[in-house]
Amino acid sequence: MMARHGIISHCLLLLFFCPRAEVEVGRPYSSNPPLPAEDNSTTEDSNIQIRLNRLKRNVNQQPEYVIDVEVSTNGSNLDILLNPLLKNLSYPIELPIDSVNGTFNITDITLTTVCESVNNEIRCTCERQFTWNLTFCTKYQSCSANIIKDQTCDCIKDYPTEGTFCELKPITTTPTQSTAPTRTTTNAQTTPTTVSKTTSTTATTLPTTLVKQTFAIKLQNIIYTDELRNSSSTLYKKFKRDFKTQFETAYKGVRSDAIVNILGFTNGSINVVYDVFSNQALTSAEIEASKTTLKDNLDRYTPEFIASSEIPCYDSVYGTTNFNTIAEIPCDGNEGVMKRKCEKNGKYDEILNFCISAAINNILQETNSTDLAKNFSSLLAQLTNATAAAEEDITSPGNVQAVVTILTTFSNVNVTVDETDLGNFLETVSAVIATTSIETWKILTTTTTDVNPSSQLLQSVERFTTRLNLTRNSLEIKTDNLQLSAAKIVPQGNVSDIDVTFENFTIMEYSNLSAKIFIARKELENAQNGAVINIAYPTWIDILPNNTNFGNNFLINGLVVTITLSAMKAVNIEMTFTPRNASLDFNTAKCAFWDFSGRGEWNSTGCTSESNEGNSIKCNCEHLTSFSILMSPVTRDDKALDKITKIGVAISIGSLLITIIIEAIVWKYVTKNKTSYIRHVGILNIAVNLLVADIWFIVASEVNPQTGICTAATFFIHFFYLALFFWMLTLGLLLAYRVLFIFHDFSKSAMMGISLSIGYLAPLIISVITIGVTYPRNSYTREEACWLSWKEEYPLLAFIIPALTIIAINTIILIVVIYKMLRPTIGDRPRGYNQEKDTLKQIVRSIAVLTPILGLTWAFGIPTFQENSNITFHYIFTILNAFQGFFILIFGTCMDKKVREALMKKFSLAGLSSRTKTVQSTSTAKPFSKPKYGFAAKKKNYDLTRQLYSNDNNNLLSYSTLS
Repeated sequence: MMARHGIISHCLLLLFFCPRAEVEVGRPYSSNPPLPAEDNSTTEDSNIQIRLNRLKRNVNQQPEYVIDVEVSTNGSNLDILLNPLLKNLSYPIELPIDSVNGTFNITDITLTTVCESVNNEIRCTCERQFTWNLTFCTKYQSCSANIIKDQTCDCIKDYPTEGTFCELKPITTTPTQSTAPTRTTTNAQTTPTTVSKTTSTTATTLPTTLVKQTFAIKLQNIIYTDELRNSSSTLYKKFKRDFKTQFETAYKGVRSDAIVNILGFTNGSINVVYDVFSNQALTSAEIEASKTTLKDNLDRYTPEFIASSEIPCYDSVYGTTNFNTIAEIPCDGNEGVMKRKCEKNGKYDEILNFCISAAINNILQETNSTDLAKNFSSLLAQLTNATAAAEEDITSPGNVQAVVTILTTFSNVNVTVDETDLGNFLETVSAVIATTSIETWKILTTTTTDVNPSSQLLQSVERFTTRLNLTRNSLEIKTDNLQLSAAKIVPQGNVSDIDVTFENFTIMEYSNLSAKIFIARKELENAQNGAVINIAYPTWIDILPNNTNFGNNFLINGLVVTITLSAMKAVNIEMTFTPRNASLDFNTAKCAFWDFSGRGEWNSTGCTSESNEGNSIKCNCEHLTSFSILMSPVTRDDKALDKITKIGVAISIGSLLITIIIEAIVWKYVTKNKTSYIRHVGILNIAVNLLVADIWFIVASEVNPQTGICTAATFFIHFFYLALFFWMLTLGLLLAYRVLFIFHDFSKSAMMGISLSIGYLAPLIISVITIGVTYPRNSYTREEACWLSWKEEYPLLAFIIPALTIIAINTIILIVVIYKMLRPTIGDRPRGYNQEKDTLKQIVRSIAVLTPILGLTWAFGIPTFQENSNITFHYIFTILNAFQGFFILIFGTCMDKKVREALMKKFSLAGLSSRTKTVQSTSTAKPFSKPKYGFAAKKKNYDLTRQLYSNDNNNLLSYSTLS
């Protein structure tokens, strides 16, 4: 215990020589404002975080202030020793300041808040007449379990991160003018604070809440050392003091009430994490302004601000840790560690208990002894008892990981295993793969960087069972979480078929699972003396990862079974699995074994699968290990879509070839003006690009993924489909140009230059950038198909975004065209019923013509992006786009009147209808028929009068055909 004068001197030093002390005058009194909270290792810098915002209250108009002081100490029961001392002090305490300002009188020093560690739990307790308000009691939980709802409390279970301390209990008094002097208070212990004891005209108000904002900055050209982990080190104190000053200067430049609290440092070169407190949140402009100033001040460090989503995490117990990194602290009283992962936005994830119980830890230590083979059976029995005795704790991550390590060690011991040893081993396995441990296994999978623990345990089971010396003909073991069936093999005797069925599991959610294993006797005739051991585990379906070497989009959908032969002979086996989810597509089922190489994955090599009668999958494999079936959760069991696609693409290719041939035949007849020329150039390029894309589509469906040909096919499909869309955009823009800018004109060379740039240059740039960025990172194509991947860098967006953008633009253009059709021209008489009907027909016809040419049919694919979308959208999308080449032939070529006329001239067709002859003679004999399609003619031939007064709606078709 310090001497009396020593304590007071320390408090006074805090009060008067603190560089953080501030005085605020002219503001109404409020209870103590929050201070930045810090941990137990607070340095001299953290002892002087003082906030002075009290208004003077004295009839003599003398300046009087209430000062909050935070004092940290490692002493115990210091509050008990301090209270009598503070109570017996003689007030006022006169402290000379200097010869000019006179003296400073301290009228009272009061202890308000004491924070200390109790049973590894931080508790902050209020002294005497002070209390925590309801907000803090709710947020941090009261120490008392009997707290009344919506009431204050005297103790909370953590440091308030807001920095606020206990406040005076609300007391209502008669409204009178205060004559009592304001008494300055102070405190001691881990995290104390002070509150003025003044007479108030109303109930004491709640404290002002400061807004906390957390930031982090990366400083280069500076080396991180382990010293910066220790808040008591000289380097830590120096850095904290220096950076605090510079940071606070920058933020006070935009907000005078800003207070900066340095939380800690992490490596990277050095990442500085800090809080900024102010009465109101800093605006975006203020933050940017302060960052600019701070960058200028720290220019020698090449500063770089860390994005808010990736700033390091800070906690008084777990310290400061970088984003996506796991912090660890030792367990209290046990071996192991407690872990917390730093997630986004500087928030720690939930605490992970990697502590190891004493009994399991003792066995873990003994497995490292040289006499393990001698004590093998007894240690295995001890482990079984330990896991059974710790039912509630055995499934914690620390204990499960320790048990896996122990069982792995046991499986590697070169000793013979009897039935008792096997029973103890499997009981322990059953305990750690219970349904209550499923979340634990997920944690272990995500936090372990080397061997996957679940893969490690499964391999231990296989190794252990191969050393079984079965003394009886058969052995059956059943627990809630596994079933075993073993059969002895004596080659000299009558070897029987192995025919085992696993079913009727006691856990309800796995009760529908079953598996049948069959090994023909001929496979075992040449085997050595030994045993075939079959084990089925229902819970492994939710424990083992789903990662495979044949695609990402698969889920384990059956029992996991382990089949081993103590003689280690490879044999052919047949397995029949009942799937967990029978609604999935059976055509996607893959029979696979667990490959232990690396971190482990499912591998289908050496296994074949076929759908069996009923809801089951039959597998044939040519080796022994652990097996299951995997199925795609999203692939649709609809063969009709595949047939429609194949038929549609074939018809589309034939139609596109016909379109190209027709265009070549009629080219000189239909390209006599600029607009018609550009339109037919667009139609021809659309046909060519779609034809080439469809051909590459067929090639891609026949080659193996993850090959060079697959990559080439993906690139060309991407490029030619993009070119298809951009040529559709070209036609859409040409249509909009001729509809909206009737009197404007471009030269043919300019229009061709624009069209070629849009049609080929833009898709080439997009496709080249996409493959250039994603291919080196192995994320360009999908693992299961030759198409752009939807993982990691999301290269598929390089197709989806341009396509959807073009669809949106062309949809707007179509709406504009329809609007132009519906709007009456100047001088038109009111339309009759027949005219309205003709107009409606023309609109419908224009939509039919424009929709496939402008690519609007692809809009029906938007709903198919969502999983479990209605099958109707898939049918509509497949039909419209598989047959797109056919629709282009019909609506883009055959419905074009000029193309038909040109074909008639070319082949001198006879027997045409009188209406067709009339149209043909009119188009060749009457000089005014050309201006009828005014926007397609030259400006000097445009007949405005005919456009203004004609009631003939045939000209409306020209908006869609651009002839």
